[in-house]
Amino acid sequence: MKLFKVFAFMTLLMMTVGLSSCVKSGDSDTLESKWEEWLKEVQTEINASAGSYSGYLYYQSDQSENKLDSVDAVWNLNNDSTLDFQNVPIEVLVKHMPESQKDLQAAVSNAGRINIHVKLVYDYYYCSPLVMYVYPQYITFPVDYDGATRQVKISFRTSETTSDSYAKYMMKDDYVYVHKCLVGLYPEALYLDGKLQTQFTADSYLIWLGAKN
Repeated sequence: MKLFKVFAFMTLLMMTVGLSSCVKSGDSDTLESKWEEWLKEVQTEINASAGSYSGYLYYQSDQSENKLDSVDAVWNLNNDSTLDFQNVPIEVLVKHMPESQKDLQAAVSNAGRINIHVKLVYDYYYCSPLVMYVYPQYITFPVDYDGATRQVKISFRTSETTSDSYAKYMMKDDYVYVHKCLVGLYPEALYLDGKLQTQFTADSYLIWLGAKN
């Protein structure tokens, strides 16, 4: 998708650095010692990744498929294999609802901001950057719609349902410590009082990109 391609260079850079850091020289080393050394490197990066991050949340604009908009964003990578996005504008999550649901979209957008909790599973095939499978937890909140208070639920795709949902952390670029984090998610569906209203398309794809505070 076009939004994903905008960040392809960033991902490629991170993956290239990761592969080069994971390959070790020295034929005299045993396979077991190489494995143990590599695990220590991965654990070092996992420990270093924990903390608060600041950056931007990027999303596809209404005006053009090739144009991106952004808002300030903050999140935490926790030391318990979870990630928390804070104060995410709900209007960004529902920006690409169909024209026939504009009234519902407006009501949901007016609900303000929400936190998104994400469970992580580390992919041990790579280090520097670390690659993480993501399992975003659904969010629920009340909205005033059609003369009553209604309950909205928004679910997200996981790494199991699409390869476009992922997280990456890069501790250093060559010899410079950068502590960057890149996360890609997108909403899967919106429910109103338990009934499916919208299944989101790829246009709803979201990317968080920032650095450790």
